[in-house]
Amino acid sequence: MATFLYQPEFDYDSVAASNSAECIKHLLPFKGGLLKGLEPHLINADNIQKFLSTAPPETRKGIAKNQKEIDSALVALLRLYGHVESELASRTLDSVAQRAYYNHFANADIEEAKMDFCKLVRSYEVIKEFNLEAIDLWWKVAHFFDSLNVPSSEMPFMEQVLVYRVYPRIDLCGLTNLLLRRLAYLLRISSETVSSGKITVHAEYTSQIHYTYSVIFREDLAEIIENNTVVRNEDKPQLHSRIEPTKESRETAIKSPFLLDTRGSEQFNQTHAYILEVNEARFSLEEAKIKKSMYIETHLGAEEEALRQDLIRKFISAARNKDRVGEYRVFLMNYFQFARDTLMMQQTNVPEEEHSIFLYHFGPFFFARICAHFMKVARTGYVHRHLKRNQMARELPFEYVKYVLKDWWDENVYTIIPRAERNNPISYERILEGVRSEWQERQLRLLVKIKKDPILLRALNLHDIETLSNLVETEISYLYRIKVLRFLGRDFFYLPIHLSKMAPKS
Repeated sequence: MATFLYQPEFDYDSVAASNSAECIKHLLPFKGGLLKGLEPHLINADNIQKFLSTAPPETRKGIAKNQKEIDSALVALLRLYGHVESELASRTLDSVAQRAYYNHFANADIEEAKMDFCKLVRSYEVIKEFNLEAIDLWWKVAHFFDSLNVPSSEMPFMEQVLVYRVYPRIDLCGLTNLLLRRLAYLLRISSETVSSGKITVHAEYTSQIHYTYSVIFREDLAEIIENNTVVRNEDKPQLHSRIEPTKESRETAIKSPFLLDTRGSEQFNQTHAYILEVNEARFSLEEAKIKKSMYIETHLGAEEEALRQDLIRKFISAARNKDRVGEYRVFLMNYFQFARDTLMMQQTNVPEEEHSIFLYHFGPFFFARICAHFMKVARTGYVHRHLKRNQMARELPFEYVKYVLKDWWDENVYTIIPRAERNNPISYERILEGVRSEWQERQLRLLVKIKKDPILLRALNLHDIETLSNLVETEISYLYRIKVLRFLGRDFFYLPIHLSKMAPKS
């Protein structure tokens, strides 16, 4: 039986919701937003699955006996995050808040300030539902590994799973409870009911508080709440309409003009790698800039002299009369194909007939990253705008790039692969094993270099992922760095090396 008992990082229950200084100090992980604070659940559930594939022999036997239960818990965590991500999307919150408005207020006209209150109440309910399920699932995973009887030689692996991956997420659930208590304090929640896992609360509104999420980080929150009279709502039963879940049988992965969701039904294709989300506000701003541009770099790479001649030629042309948005979209469609070909040329161990399935699992999220990198290196895809006098602005409109990539990916990757193939664990495992085997050999060579360099050795000992990733990029390539990051996770440098699996050198 494992001996790594859970030791809470901090007793968050001891912090009073009214103690702003203490709350703000501990809630820093949530300062970037609710989803940002909860994201480690998604990342860890994904990384654990990858890490378990490297388990030593005896531990692997124990895992194999209960693989279905482990996968079930991890998939449930991934789907939980996906659900909360959907529920907290601005459009969904707006829609639900509008329908729930008259459960809170009797006046006929909808006021923006009261809508903010309704949205914050809904956010509380969504996070509370999420946290109740998440902590049960993480404890289920923890109890399974804690009950495994493994030899002492394999204890370091168990320590990596429990102490560095599972227990920190249980701590995060405790921290989330503090966040919820702080929100409940702000919203003056007087009652709360749970029915079939769904939370319904009764909160109290006051016009003296602006109900934005950032208010919970105000140092004077206690004074605001205690010094103002609460305007009570009519005591009505609160009915919350539910958003219908997305149907699995869809012809396209485009869920909205600004969201591409190519996730499947299995654990391995439930991660953020399969999602591409476009910021609508930034997209609109960038589209307007493209329309006003004087020149767009649309080459696929050329010598310096050729680039200068191309620049001169396009400036002399009637730039203002051209359809810049159409021109840029055509360029991007061609560029994505160029990036695809470049990526697949590097995958010498992937047969041509499996290129599409490899690309699907590589995912639009990581493909967008390599496209942006290629553009910056080749100095293409940039939009030139005239500011004033002789001043020019040169920008890469990345949100617009993602917006067009959404359509290209749906047409050229997602819809051409049958659903059964997208959800085929054998195909995914074959890709994963190919990346893992290739990395094993490169890992050995890089470790030799690291041990000769005190700075790199210190980075290895300190778990400095960024420095180690930069080393992979310098010694191999940016593309390879992104590939191992995608398929092996952030801790790829710490995966065990199985020498017995490596082909002997002649």
